Amino acid sequence: MLRFLRKYSNSTGIKILYGLLAGLFIIWGVGAVGGQRMDVVARVGGQPISRRDVERATAAMQRRFEGMPADLVRSLNLRERALDQLIEDVLIRQEAERLGLRVSEAELIEAITRMPEFQEDGRFSRERVEAVLRYQRDRGEFEDQLRRSILFQRLQSLVTDGVHVSDSEIDERYRLDHLQVNLAFVRVAAAGEEKGISVTDDELTKYLQDHSDRYRIPTKVRARYIAYRRADFFAQADAPESAVADYYDLHKNDKFTDPEQVHARHILVKVAADAGDTAKAAARKKAEDLLAKARGDGDFAALARKNSDDPGSAAKGGDLGFFGRGTMTPAFEAAAFALEPGKVSDVVETPFGFHVIKVEEHKPGGPKPLDAVRDEVVDAVRGERAVELARKQAEADRREVVRGKSLAEAAAGRAVEETPPFAATDDIPGVGRVKAFADAAFALREGEVSDLIATDDAVFLLAPFERTEAHLPPLDEVRDRVATDARRERAEAAARTRGQALLARAKEVGLEKAAEEAGLKVEETGFFERQTATIAGLPPMPELRSDALTLTPDAPLAPKVYAAAGDTVVAALRERKAADPSGLASAKETLRDTLLQQKRQAVVRGYLDFLKDSALRAGRLDVQADVKG
Repeated sequence: MLRFLRKYSNSTGIKILYGLLAGLFIIWGVGAVGGQRMDVVARVGGQPISRRDVERATAAMQRRFEGMPADLVRSLNLRERALDQLIEDVLIRQEAERLGLRVSEAELIEAITRMPEFQEDGRFSRERVEAVLRYQRDRGEFEDQLRRSILFQRLQSLVTDGVHVSDSEIDERYRLDHLQVNLAFVRVAAAGEEKGISVTDDELTKYLQDHSDRYRIPTKVRARYIAYRRADFFAQADAPESAVADYYDLHKNDKFTDPEQVHARHILVKVAADAGDTAKAAARKKAEDLLAKARGDGDFAALARKNSDDPGSAAKGGDLGFFGRGTMTPAFEAAAFALEPGKVSDVVETPFGFHVIKVEEHKPGGPKPLDAVRDEVVDAVRGERAVELARKQAEADRREVVRGKSLAEAAAGRAVEETPPFAATDDIPGVGRVKAFADAAFALREGEVSDLIATDDAVFLLAPFERTEAHLPPLDEVRDRVATDARRERAEAAARTRGQALLARAKEVGLEKAAEEAGLKVEETGFFERQTATIAGLPPMPELRSDALTLTPDAPLAPKVYAAAGDTVVAALRERKAADPSGLASAKETLRDTLLQQKRQAVVRGYLDFLKDSALRAGRLDVQADVKG
């Protein structure tokens, strides 16, 4: 079965698994560690890692950070990280081999049979596997990735066996997490320092040169391309009955299924969350009296209108309409879905109070019959086949270009379109952000034709025809940006200088007096904890938040000035409150799980570092000096 499953790595369930594997090791699935003889940039115990491996792993990482500022992405050194993780991948597999860890065919099959993609009504379905085999395309290896995942989990379990968390560690973490502090702080605004700052042309020219990465115009290319779009081939695509049946069998549980639903009414006797035992007992007694009336041939809707404390449904006779699973609180949902139509539940307690529930109708849900969704299925099959026709036409046209025809000649009347100049990460008008399109346009020489570039809705052929290399624009083109940035940077430096002077004076006379002498306002954050996301009145400042928790009445002044959106902040402890111990009992198990996970991650990280250091000392790890650049 595995030989077949290797072909179907594009199915929904396997995509989910890929996501899980990426969480373990992002480079697993890049798929080319070893086996490449050319351009080797590292060797791990004799196992080669090629430059192409590193490039593919880096690209996989870059996709995770799409949309983030380019400067931030550059600061992450993704190429270096990708290489490190490729090395760790090889080290893990070699260590698993050394320890005799194996994954048998039977274990792989067992893992596959547990995948949701191949389940039907909670059981493994051979029919679903066969439907996948009949319908899907061959798109990559699967078995090796699954084997790596299992090996990593086993090695991780072996390394972290014996890791535990003591009660004292939980108590200490709870005290740290729930210690509360209230800070006094003074903000020195950069905007206030910017008045009077001017910059000369020479200073702007130097600033532009010193910060060239910020203003550099990236390399751009233009390309001619033919788009073979699904819509253009849809009319030619057929939908044989066998293909319709296969598509329906494969997708009936994820695309063509109605959810289970109930139509219910309820009567709510509300109880406050902090109500005492007496109030709760009285509310339960009222709900039980209403239940007796409802079961005694009472008019449930009339009882709800008169007695329910739910303002949203009382006027409608308690009618909640149809709802599916996962909509209501667990206790309410369990009771409602267990009832037969026309029946009334026992009293049900939820965080809102006590409920009496009556089910009017129960729709079991499940797959819709093929006849009910035939048009939708036919359109989907024709759409898939239209893309395949587009691919075949693109392949035929590409062969003509390779034999010497121009793109326009090979297109035979099909429109040849041109892009405007675009950078590698730009959205391309008429194409969108298609990484493979951009990669091909930048990799090919002028006049060369690309391989087929497929998306969900189209196939592209392209040939680049114009390239402008990256360059720094002249000052006149970016003068306003450069001047604004230079003035802001000087203002921020001035704010830091003033903040440092304020801190020095505060060490002598205290923050309140120092601020008064400087004509600055003292503000207050209010109480916050270690896990508070942001401090009131300030942008995210994790370093200040961390330092604040170490301040004491004997040493109240924070040790440094802090950057806050270009401004400078000086802070001091105003008040400190110990953690409320009453919450420890309810938080204990969650804290234990959190600390255990953190300790396990730290142990695994330390183990990987040990494997890497050992390989270096033994001469089993060799990396080219320039590969991380």
